Amino acid sequence: MPTRIASTFHPSSSVISSVKCTLASRELEHLVIAKLNSLTVYSILESKLQLECNLDVRGKVRLVRAVPIQNSQRSNLLVLLDHPDPEILILNYTETSEPGSGRLNPKHQIPLDERGSRPSELCTDAIVHPSGLFAIVSCYTGKLKVVMIDNGEVHNVQIPELNLLSFTFLPLVHEDNYALALLYIDYKEHIQLVSRNLRISPDSNADLDIADYSNLLPPTSISYKNLPNPAETAVHLIPIPADEDYMYDMDEDDQETDVFLGGILVVGGSKILLYELTSQEAQEFKPVKGKGKRKRDSKKQIDASTDSGSKQKKEIKKRDPRATVQWPWSWVTACTPVDESSHKILIGDAFGRLAMLSLSRFKDFGMALIPLGETSPPTSLSYLSNQVTFIGSHSGDSQLVRISQVALSTSKETPTLPIPHSITTTISLENFNKLDDDKGKGPSNIHGNGIKKGHIVTTYGSFLEVIQTFKNIAPIRDAVLADLDGSGQSHIVTCSGGGNAGSVNVVRIGADFEEMASLPGLENIIDLWPIKLSYEISFHSYFITSTILDSHIFKITSNANQLECVDASHDFILKNQTLYVGNMALKTAGKYGGDSALVVQVVPEAAVLLQYDGLFQKWNFLDKVEAEKVGSMMKFVKASGNASQLLIAQAGGWLSTYTVQMQEGKLRLIRTTPFPSPSSLIPNTPPEWYNTEVSAITCPLLDPTKHFTRIIAAAFWHTNQLKLFTFSQSGELEILCQSPLGALTSPVRSILLNFMTVDHYRLEDQESHLCVFAGLADGSVVSWEMVKVPRLKDMSLVSLGHIPVSFSQYEADGKRVVVAAGSRAMVFSWEGSHLRSAPVMLKDITSVKMLNTEGYPNSLMLATDFGLSIGRVKSLEKMHIRSTSLGLHTPRHIVHEPTHKVFGVGTVYTEPCRVGEEEKTTNSLKLLDDTTLEVLAQAELQQDEQIMSLTVLQVKDNNNTSQQLFCVGTFSLRLDETEPTSGKILLFAVQQASPTLIQLKRVASEDVSGCVYSLVVIDGLLAAAINSSVSLYRVSLITEELSPSTPSYTIQSIMDWNHNYMVTSLSAYGDHLVVSDQFSSVSLLKLDESQKLVTVARDYSPLWPISVEAVDDRSFIGADQSLNLFTFSVSQSTNNRAILVRDGFYHVGDLITKFIRGKIYRSLATTTESAIGRFKSTHIFCTLSGQIGVVIGVENDVLSRFLSALELQLGQKSISAGGISHAKHRAPRLSRGRSDADSAAYGVLDGDLLEQMLTYMNTEPELAEEVYTLSVADDDLPYTPADLKKDLELLQNMH
Repeated sequence: MPTRIASTFHPSSSVISSVKCTLASRELEHLVIAKLNSLTVYSILESKLQLECNLDVRGKVRLVRAVPIQNSQRSNLLVLLDHPDPEILILNYTETSEPGSGRLNPKHQIPLDERGSRPSELCTDAIVHPSGLFAIVSCYTGKLKVVMIDNGEVHNVQIPELNLLSFTFLPLVHEDNYALALLYIDYKEHIQLVSRNLRISPDSNADLDIADYSNLLPPTSISYKNLPNPAETAVHLIPIPADEDYMYDMDEDDQETDVFLGGILVVGGSKILLYELTSQEAQEFKPVKGKGKRKRDSKKQIDASTDSGSKQKKEIKKRDPRATVQWPWSWVTACTPVDESSHKILIGDAFGRLAMLSLSRFKDFGMALIPLGETSPPTSLSYLSNQVTFIGSHSGDSQLVRISQVALSTSKETPTLPIPHSITTTISLENFNKLDDDKGKGPSNIHGNGIKKGHIVTTYGSFLEVIQTFKNIAPIRDAVLADLDGSGQSHIVTCSGGGNAGSVNVVRIGADFEEMASLPGLENIIDLWPIKLSYEISFHSYFITSTILDSHIFKITSNANQLECVDASHDFILKNQTLYVGNMALKTAGKYGGDSALVVQVVPEAAVLLQYDGLFQKWNFLDKVEAEKVGSMMKFVKASGNASQLLIAQAGGWLSTYTVQMQEGKLRLIRTTPFPSPSSLIPNTPPEWYNTEVSAITCPLLDPTKHFTRIIAAAFWHTNQLKLFTFSQSGELEILCQSPLGALTSPVRSILLNFMTVDHYRLEDQESHLCVFAGLADGSVVSWEMVKVPRLKDMSLVSLGHIPVSFSQYEADGKRVVVAAGSRAMVFSWEGSHLRSAPVMLKDITSVKMLNTEGYPNSLMLATDFGLSIGRVKSLEKMHIRSTSLGLHTPRHIVHEPTHKVFGVGTVYTEPCRVGEEEKTTNSLKLLDDTTLEVLAQAELQQDEQIMSLTVLQVKDNNNTSQQLFCVGTFSLRLDETEPTSGKILLFAVQQASPTLIQLKRVASEDVSGCVYSLVVIDGLLAAAINSSVSLYRVSLITEELSPSTPSYTIQSIMDWNHNYMVTSLSAYGDHLVVSDQFSSVSLLKLDESQKLVTVARDYSPLWPISVEAVDDRSFIGADQSLNLFTFSVSQSTNNRAILVRDGFYHVGDLITKFIRGKIYRSLATTTESAIGRFKSTHIFCTLSGQIGVVIGVENDVLSRFLSALELQLGQKSISAGGISHAKHRAPRLSRGRSDADSAAYGVLDGDLLEQMLTYMNTEPELAEEVYTLSVADDDLPYTPADLKKDLELLQNMH
């Protein structure tokens, strides 16, 4: 049975919940953000959010709440995990003196799961009482759970409100007085708001009074007119306490006329409703005239217990709310109070419209709704401080926004948010802010029935400023793998977003390059060298550029923003190509002491020594060494150097080294390696390693604390070999090791040797890693590690295009790295025991060198055919996400068409509407440039046509001319149909209307009797999943003789395969087709020679698959609606019949919407000695929460057995938030729920858990040793810890 590994490439980015609280003892507030399977804690600083810690959670996070600690300003955290394993986590926070090193610790892990109980369908929520003593959890129908915070005890209380929509605590003052407001749908489908008394006894027992409703909030029925579709959209209950003077109405004599006693705010419908409490003992107050103080109003006190003896249930009648205000936008997705009194509340809708509900002028205007502007569609709102709010989003980027007191744009024509004309209860911002000094002059807003009618404040311009953005690519509905620049590195391109935040995202991992300056106009540069005024100083002051014909010298000005060409001011040889320039140190009295202002330049005819004259600011000539005559050739071909050594390759294959020495009172270049006399060069045979011309050399300074090297390298034409030499005692060169003959298929044009670790510069040191890099003429980079023996091992090859590669040492993120640049660029660094590479978004570089100036410290200077640029590399393993916003056009389907370099994107435009109104949608096919992501063309579909599938088909005519067509599958939306009965297959061609304009033209269509759920191409035919059948079509291109420029297309039906309930997903591999039936299981079909689909094998288990993708012609992978990943392969039964065997089943915990056949490596290096026969990346998968994962096959049986044993041991030893074991967490879920017959996961291993072993090896070696020993003992496998570390790093390197 094959073994596969599922690992995370991009973690879930959708924000589910957030809360502001104080976790530390010092006066520092925190923001806690909850995602699907993790928590992140930020400290709230004046100018930013500072990351403090992350916590991975084993389970699906539903929400996070703050739990106040009694007699303290601090809070703990309550985390609710969702079904199928509901659980409460109580976490506390451990602070440290180091910023960013805090830790969340599990205090209680409280399981809530029950066998046989029905999960709550409409309300899975948890609320914490303000006292912090207990929490109320709703996760099962007809039942609430009271969780005691201190001891973790759980008390179940039954409730008759089965279809619960929302619940909250009533706003009571006494800490020992508890009551709940419950909003639910009764058996008559009426919406009811009721309250019940909750009793908590001294011994922490809990009981809910279900015999009668509480008298504090009389029960009332709410009209569907105010709350349309409550079962489909969230409804929020917000308690409003009565503790502010401005909540009271006064008459002209300052006598109280109407006291607001506190109430419950119902948010989520077409109106915001405020229902008032009828009795709150010890909470009814009356302000003292002129002072704003409160005193008890005994006349209005009503004993809440007077009617409690009555056990007769009263019929629920409709009760008018105390106040209302129209909600003019879409359904509410999040809300949060701004202050503790809850008299200012931020409310956001599904299209990112953010408004503030204000009760600050309640007696004048009732509830006032103030539009603020547009944000990402919020799933969570948390007000922080100083007008700053966190917007957590599932459908767009999460944001940190600042709410301005005044509009940031003063346009009088653009309203802050659109307000429908049907809403007339509006008021200007000026009138709302005006102080009402004259009593009774406010607008009349009391209806005859006593309802206080609120107002919407008319504002213009946005009041929101985005100060920080957190990238989010959820929900991913479709994705494609595309090589966008011909580099061989694939990018993942996703269809993401929703509401007003539809987007297409290009995702890759690589190093980040920050360009700081650009110098156009310096053309045809093939190499360059920055130089310093003296060897010991840090900054460069000049640089020399070289073309094939000449050279130039430039001075870097003091402000580092301008360059000055100073060719005529110095003694450099500039009328020829330069091979090398570098600073050199001077050795005096047998040691290197003092500074020297020496530079050496090598051109084909000679090497010259120059010295800088600081008085005249000029480089003066000191000495010259001309090339020796070798036969008829007298030319230097390559040069390299360091602080004290100059290595020159001469025509004929000879190498010489030179140093600077004082002779006869003058500084001269003196050769230190023996060189035969000219008379002996022709008859004598050179040494064995001199048998060809030199193509590249390097003389590196490997140890920065020294001035010389004992190791050099050279490569040779014709043999394409790279050889490493050392200096003998006599100064001659002796060979150390070499690359195997024939290993390199192209000549070496550049070489670099570099120790990849800091402070380790000896081959004998196990912590040092001397790597050898060779840039080939075909644009490839070959790398080895040189070991003590000496020999070259672990050869790796990566292609950077077709331009010869240049190298530069560099330091980034505190690491010694090597930058390789050619057609594309890459950064090599050492991690663990492997060389890792990260691509950089740079193109067509002819030379790269390190530059260090006052204006550009620790930078890189890069040369292209058109100029120079200066910048720096940072964030070696940064996840790069490049996006384009489509706004209200939500992308649903995407394909890549490389011929025209475009993406085809199927989008759905949703026009924002009020709650309860019918949404209007329009579908279209858009063409996006695959480089800029700019929309180039689009084709609108008819009003009732919905795009369901998209693919690209190549069609050829009789002349074998091919045309790429976009194939779109649709269905016609009719509200009276339970199953689609009509749809179309549409064909679109890309036409070049002009050199700068392309268009989409519909060239053919075919009516079908159902919904086209999926389209794939199989052997040139179009396979369509239409309702319960799979249909095959042939698309033909016909060129008319009279009009050859306007070909026509035909769609011909070939056959139907109808053996399913509802086919929603197809995948083709060669002539095989995988069919997914969403109501049943999966099938494997084959296209025979007569172009008929025949069944190879079928699975009949109730799988409920969502998406599938072929692995090869005999196996495939898929995901089901229970958040599982599965694999199948074809096997033979006992009667020699082909059957489908499920050989992998694994719980992912997220809905996988797309599988992509292919791979994307974090490192692009192909490790020829490591990867082959061990791991093979096969698929990428995407989920609704924004996670991107990879599926990697294990190709070695011993490795597979050991990793399986290792996962078992790690699952038992690893500590994670979430009470269930790792084995239970990854065990496949079934739609019917948990049972004792559930099997464990098999065939798929948890790559994220396996890679934790690397962390243990580095931080907890004793635990790592114990886990390794137990894993080996299970099967007595011949596998060493060194092998394990190497394989795990290789696995990590593949995503």
